[in-house]
Amino acid sequence: MRRRLKQTMAVGILLLLVPASACSSQSHPATTSITVFASSAMIKSLTAIGKQFEAENPGTSVEFIFAGSSDLSAELSDGNDADVFVSGDHNNMSAIANAGLIASTPVPIAANSLVIATAPGNHDNLASFADLARSGVRVAVCGGPDACGSATRQLEDRTGVRLHPQNIDTTGADILKDVTSGKVDAGLVFNTDAVSVGDNVSWFEFPEAADAAVTSWIAPMKNSDQPELATKFIQDVTGAAGRKVFADDGFTEPNKGFVG
Repeated sequence: MRRRLKQTMAVGILLLLVPASACSSQSHPATTSITVFASSAMIKSLTAIGKQFEAENPGTSVEFIFAGSSDLSAELSDGNDADVFVSGDHNNMSAIANAGLIASTPVPIAANSLVIATAPGNHDNLASFADLARSGVRVAVCGGPDACGSATRQLEDRTGVRLHPQNIDTTGADILKDVTSGKVDAGLVFNTDAVSVGDNVSWFEFPEAADAAVTSWIAPMKNSDQPELATKFIQDVTGAAGRKVFADDGFTEPNKGFVG
């Protein structure tokens, strides 16, 4: 019997359990399901792909468990079961691979880069990462071990610029709230966060971000109860239709090497 997600996981961890589609109105109940542990940065894209997968494979369902990649990696290492793991960065996928928990080599699926978000009009005339360290500029950044925080620290290390953030948040959505509320003048968020926010903020790419792009990875789990269905889902994610969904949501094509 598979070990289901522990109830304790929800304590202190941002966790979202999302079925790809509501099943209450289905005329034919799903007979086979897979569980996908996935980075919360990919909620919109993967949910859309999951709905498409269910439509193309009647009698199947996809249950997503979205959280930070480091939290999911820890839960998988602790013995919780999933059929597929989608990590928002290399480090957490590498940890699962090194533990011998995946069935085949991880595949890169999409890349994400940081952008600078400001109040509409960018009145402080910010143009670069270094500008965020200017005296008087209030900045919000991601903290923690996940992709957004890791990318920010990587930028600091590579540029030698040290930020002194006003706010350290958990997610890009929290940073954007700080920007729109006027708590900060600017925030570092992923491109995918910025493209979905509408006209409430201005945002722009900056040259240094290219050196800190973060790649998301997907792999089937060795303990999957449904290895064939898991493989089929991965093929949908990595195929042309999946790539279009990612592109529409602001992701870019990933590097093919096991980096990022």
